[in-house]
Amino acid sequence: MADSVEGPSSRIDDKNDLGFGSVVSNDSSQRLLNKDGTFNVRRAGLGWLESQSLYHDALNLTWPKFLGWVTLLYVVLNIVFAALFWLCGPEALMGAAPRGMGGSLWRAFFFSVETFATIGYGEISPVGFPAHMVMVVESLFALMSQALITGLLFARFSRPRAAIRFSSHMVVAPFAGGRGLMFRITNIRSNQIIDLQARVTCSWKEPGSKGVGGRRFQLLTLERSQVIFFPLAWTLVHPITEDSPIFGRSDEQLRDCEYEFLVIISGTDETFSQQVNTRTSYRADEIVWGAKFRNIFNPPDAQGLLSVDVHRLDEYDRVPLPAA
Repeated sequence: MADSVEGPSSRIDDKNDLGFGSVVSNDSSQRLLNKDGTFNVRRAGLGWLESQSLYHDALNLTWPKFLGWVTLLYVVLNIVFAALFWLCGPEALMGAAPRGMGGSLWRAFFFSVETFATIGYGEISPVGFPAHMVMVVESLFALMSQALITGLLFARFSRPRAAIRFSSHMVVAPFAGGRGLMFRITNIRSNQIIDLQARVTCSWKEPGSKGVGGRRFQLLTLERSQVIFFPLAWTLVHPITEDSPIFGRSDEQLRDCEYEFLVIISGTDETFSQQVNTRTSYRADEIVWGAKFRNIFNPPDAQGLLSVDVHRLDEYDRVPLPAA
């Protein structure tokens, strides 16, 4: 077990502080790590272009947002080029009559879509140098846009990501004649994650401490920190012994000292043979004292196969706690 660190300067450089440092640790009024694994730290003093990474943003967007942005980009580009065709004049496009297509602007929009998607029905065609130049520029934009979107789609589909669900609460339950701090996880996808490792770091503020070095970190000892296979669910247990930073502490004391438990799970996705990671945190107000997780394993089916009911991941029963 990593010992809690003494002294202001050593607390800043403690290898267990996960890189937050003293400023974030002491000055932040929010949790260090959000439930979804994001950090409550923002960067300022940079220009918009310096701070943006459109490629990484596109990879990290949710699927509805990503598809929404792609659709919006597609519509906006076609509207822009439709306006350019329309500005070239009423004689810039020949073929189908504007009246049958909702007007000249709509005809320009439909022609832009055909050009952008390289459909080429042949009903409409450009006439004159300006219209042909707009068509050339749009073809170039279409080529680059389609290549970019195709690459992003492939990267999003091919990148392995851990879909591990954490229980919404930790519990303090009887364990090995004493007490244990527990939470559990399960893989919500059908892929297999092997060689799964867990690290839990406890962070808290000393009572009445302010300024540099007020927050301390300690890596928790787990009853089991690694499993080779992770087919169903895993309950992680921290035995609350005399070496534990929460030994002898009550629920009120944990809340007063702003305890937070930072969880990092890493493993190897067997399908891609690549390492995947996920993280979350629990605050003191997300700990249920005197509770024990319910069994989420279903009875074996007719073929003898086991299964877990993921919907019961957060369920627990109240139980008496042994004396601290």
